[in-house]
Amino acid sequence: MLALLLTAAAIPLAQAQAAEWGTLTGKFVVQGKVLPPAVQFPAGVCGGGPILDETLLVGPKGELKNVAIWIAPNRDEIAPLPHPDYQKLVGAPIFLDNLACVFVPRLQVIWTARPVHFRNRDPIAHNYRIDGFNKTINALVTPGVVQIHTFEDQEPVPMPVSCSIHPWMRSWLLIRDSPYAAATAADGTFTIENLPAGTWTFAFWHEPNGYLTGLKIGEVTTNRRGQCQITIEPDKVTDLGEILVQAKHLK
Repeated sequence: MLALLLTAAAIPLAQAQAAEWGTLTGKFVVQGKVLPPAVQFPAGVCGGGPILDETLLVGPKGELKNVAIWIAPNRDEIAPLPHPDYQKLVGAPIFLDNLACVFVPRLQVIWTARPVHFRNRDPIAHNYRIDGFNKTINALVTPGVVQIHTFEDQEPVPMPVSCSIHPWMRSWLLIRDSPYAAATAADGTFTIENLPAGTWTFAFWHEPNGYLTGLKIGEVTTNRRGQCQITIEPDKVTDLGEILVQAKHLK
């Protein structure tokens, strides 16, 4: 009986090891004029400089930061098993910091298999208020303290994080039960490695607009939920190239 149980437990890992894998990458670029971030609070708060509105961050060549991308299986699809390399990260912490009265990063990707460390690196107290569909947290974090939390359930979209003490502070958590998720960097790029080969549904989201609907990605266009299907080829990098977002569509 024990042998049968051990064999059954080993099947998912064996399937993962036998599968074919690929990488997804791309770059989000804004077309059109975007105003620079406005100053939300002057210098001197928490010892930092002026605090800017980070709702929309665009680089000098239109590079769009903080677009969320994640694999979003439909109800008739089976979620993919993680690549063995991701299993090595199970239990490793993910960080969200208070730094100079700003949440860092603005958008953090959370895999439910990993604990989140909410850290306060400022000389004054903050609180982390997270209003999720499945979980609500309101934790006071004094200077130098770390609050550790593990999310048991994924959320359908990124969840807002705020500080009741300092109302300009805001961040977002993309909480998924799969490691196949990413946020674009300051240069507008993202990469998701070791995806199972095949055709998968992906979702695209950005803070000012929510779901990125009607977005042209290669030969397909995202639907009203910001989703489209993308084929991951085995042992290859599927490069979506530059994904253009019109400035006039950014609120």
